[in-house]
Amino acid sequence: MTTDIFQEEFKEVHLDQLELDPENPRLPRDHDWQATVDDGFLKEFVRRYNLIELARSIADKGFSPRHAEALLVIEHPVKGDHYIVVEGNRRLATLKLLANSETRTTVGATSSEWSELAEDAAGIMDWAHIPVIVYPDRPSLDEYLGFRHITGPSSWRPEAKGRFIAKLLSSGRTVRDVVRSIGTSYRMVRRYAEAHAIYTQALAEGIPMDRVETGYGVFYNALDQPGVREFLRLGRQVEIDALPVSPVPTDRLEQLRDLIILLFGDPESGVPRVINESRDLNTLGTVLANERACANLLRDRDLDRAWRISGGGRNDLLGLLSDLHLRLAQVNGQAREYADDEEIREEVRRICDLVNDMAVRYGIF
Repeated sequence: MTTDIFQEEFKEVHLDQLELDPENPRLPRDHDWQATVDDGFLKEFVRRYNLIELARSIADKGFSPRHAEALLVIEHPVKGDHYIVVEGNRRLATLKLLANSETRTTVGATSSEWSELAEDAAGIMDWAHIPVIVYPDRPSLDEYLGFRHITGPSSWRPEAKGRFIAKLLSSGRTVRDVVRSIGTSYRMVRRYAEAHAIYTQALAEGIPMDRVETGYGVFYNALDQPGVREFLRLGRQVEIDALPVSPVPTDRLEQLRDLIILLFGDPESGVPRVINESRDLNTLGTVLANERACANLLRDRDLDRAWRISGGGRNDLLGLLSDLHLRLAQVNGQAREYADDEEIREEVRRICDLVNDMAVRYGIF
């Protein structure tokens, strides 16, 4: 249960009192951020985000209006008079870079533009009076963060969304609680919860997931394909009410490893991925649902060939024929108005010749 939101307090503090959040769901998993000092955070933010855009904005207008631009913080659990910024970490990272030339040098933000922006910012920013809104604890910010970054205007990457939803569910909340709290759909919460649980399970099994973190959207969407779900023997998403534990059955863990390699490849062993774009996921699902096609794909790594083995080419042809029938019916209706138009009659003859040729080929008459 969240704490009353009216306990928040607006104040202004020195920049040195503000620290980046080690629990930020956008930070990579494979690092101990709790033990990381500011420079380590800043290097990651410089590498991951285009902070120069924020620097231009701050150097131009500062934090104005101050209440609207305030960083959302909680009190540091150990350091008195210090605060952890829960919302606004990119802005805080940018402020720290603008305020300190040594820090910029340490983290590699050494372009002439950074120096120029730092001079401009020094003229309008008061580093001793950074606006913040102090919240009593993290849970009191959950609803705001969930709405803003999952369903709202400043959407996080899929992996961060999954991690945040998993955090909410691991605190004892149900899927229903999370849906009502952040204003999203049951389907979205269940999908992210399941994907996070499978990701965590794969890590625990020693399956390399570094490439998955950077391409999490592909992983997340693959798990929604019926053929992939059958391949992994996943349960019904609609039955998920809490954070799942080990959704992939033990006897399908090797298939989970195969799926990760199919999606992202394995550079260490030189095995390429078979997915080149998101629309390939439907094809992959079709192949994995067909035992013969799946075996062929795992052996030869040729998605198109495996898809044809699965009958995908036949299904596509049936779809084209159905669409063609509808279009011909439409043409037939319109062509009657132009029965004496020689140009239209010629086009109809061409179609009839093609249809007759197909009929002979398939032994229809």
